[in-house]
Amino acid sequence: MDALELRFGQYVLLATAVGDGKQAVTPVAMLATLRQHCGVVPSEVVIEGACPPHDLWLTFSTEEKCSAVLLSSMKIKCCRRWIQFSRWCRMVRAQPGALKYKSKLGFEGLPNQAWTTASVTDVLQQLGGELIEILPPASRRELEVMAWLRDPSFVGKVVTVEIPEPKLVEIRKPKLTNKPPDSMDEYEAMQFELGDYGPSSPRKKNSLLYPVICHMKEVVDRGPLLAEGLPDEWLPAEGKDLTRKRIFKTVLGKIDGTDGAEGV
Repeated sequence: MDALELRFGQYVLLATAVGDGKQAVTPVAMLATLRQHCGVVPSEVVIEGACPPHDLWLTFSTEEKCSAVLLSSMKIKCCRRWIQFSRWCRMVRAQPGALKYKSKLGFEGLPNQAWTTASVTDVLQQLGGELIEILPPASRRELEVMAWLRDPSFVGKVVTVEIPEPKLVEIRKPKLTNKPPDSMDEYEAMQFELGDYGPSSPRKKNSLLYPVICHMKEVVDRGPLLAEGLPDEWLPAEGKDLTRKRIFKTVLGKIDGTDGAEGV
């Protein structure tokens, strides 16, 4: 992705038609305008539609030609509208976000065939998180992971995990071995050899749905104190590290917060 972003930044311009004109700016009209004012020939640029608020996406064959067209921003008109050019950057149409909470979670009942980095990553994405690492499992009952979360309160106490079924034509008998895998990487490599996952039929994609208890075990909170009206002597000094680790008591087989599985 880094290489792709670098290429976009060097060779791509976004064109925006400025003004209240009702006439849409088309790739054909833009190419004619660039040819007239900037000397750009069809072999030097590919022009495509872009997502609003931009109108067109221009990919140039050379960085020099891209930079030359950029200098003509708001100096030329196309379809009777001034054209503003800007370089592509990954912040286009985006707003800043962050995964602020480093958390330790336990997935109880996660199907064993999903104990892989790819599957756990998919589950965490559904919960608004990103995987840091999979911790060595103590048993086949629960898989613990460290993850960044956007909002721990968004994570459900029971989640439904959907696992796609493998193609029937590619199911093979697993190789028998007496030696268990020594690491998660070795386990993933073994699973990869057992079959390729893909469409089960031309009409639908078969899958299995598993109810999984999600235990929230630890949350590192670096956010500001939310309590209001505290006496001054209770308030932290300016610049003080407000990092707080919250550890929660969990019980296997119990949903967090019930039957003794309360936070501490």
